[in-house]
Amino acid sequence: LQNKIKTLEANQMAEEEASVASHKEFNERQEASLAKEQHLAEQLKEIEAKLSEATTLKDEMNSELGTHKAASLQKQEEQTKVCDDLQNKIKTLEANQMAEEEASASSHKELNERHEASLAKEQQL
Repeated sequence: LQNKIKTLEANQMAEEEASVASHKEFNERQEASLAKEQHLAEQLKEIEAKLSEATTLKDEMNSELGTHKAASLQKQEEQTKVCDDLQNKIKTLEANQMAEEEASASSHKELNERHEASLAKEQQL
């Protein structure tokens, strides 16, 4: 009976250690995900600032269109391309951020499932 108790206690300790390690791993992944998300947010702000600048330049060029029509049209096309490129980058960053959030949610779900399985195992013991 004492051996059985020792075995149950050892199993319970191992399960708790595994749960702590799993929580630690999840927290590390979540911290990495948050850092990446913060980095993406900073990149997004930079891109939005560039987009705002490009839009301002585009507006200025449109006002000069009467006197410098040919040059303005060429610059407008360039700025439109810059705007399109920046908008594509924003979409990519948003997609990456969404993928990171989904991966974090999936990791959290997996951790919860393991924890529930651990609790069920403890109840069986």
